[in-house]
Amino acid sequence: MNFKTIVMCFVALTSLSALAPVYAQSEYDEAVEAEPRARRGGYVQLTFRDIPADDKSSVDGRYTVSNDDGTIKLPYLSSRVRVVGKTARQLEDMVHKLYIDEKIYTRLIVHAIVGDEGETGALMQRRIVVTGYVNSKQPVQYRPGITLIETLLACGDISTYGSRHIQVTRKGQTRTYDYFSAKDRSIKLRPNDEIYVPERGPFESRPGKLLP
Repeated sequence: MNFKTIVMCFVALTSLSALAPVYAQSEYDEAVEAEPRARRGGYVQLTFRDIPADDKSSVDGRYTVSNDDGTIKLPYLSSRVRVVGKTARQLEDMVHKLYIDEKIYTRLIVHAIVGDEGETGALMQRRIVVTGYVNSKQPVQYRPGITLIETLLACGDISTYGSRHIQVTRKGQTRTYDYFSAKDRSIKLRPNDEIYVPERGPFESRPGKLLP
């Protein structure tokens, strides 16, 4: 084997080894779905938490977006709410603020899903499994764009005994993220992801502020 052949073989092997981790990365970090927006004639599915139990049946539900002005009518609020063009995340923030500003509730958590009838029904069937040291072990409804921290908060956050090193398993591959890292908190999750919060180690630190 001459020198040129040896060099070509080395380049080929190097190229293949460089491609392997890129493929594995793309398998795990597959493209995140675009967040749908509420549209006229569509639906907004709202679920409320941390409100009086007697109110749950009144405010939880699916609301039809008006074809005329792109609004929905929510119980107890003084006026209709314009939702057309809003993502689920924007709706959650807006609805939360409205109920607080009108002094209907002093605290609440709002979960929203937007889409057409078939879309909201399909999304309601998609889940993220959360186990380990969280305050409320439960599956969390998936929505496009949902982040790691949003999912943990939907389970009451990590418990006192929960580790900062959060494990996320997707298609058999597990990665560990830092609860106190702003970047890690904002990773987007996928349907059927599994989140596990291990037990906090005896010497595990708790930063006083978020890390980059």
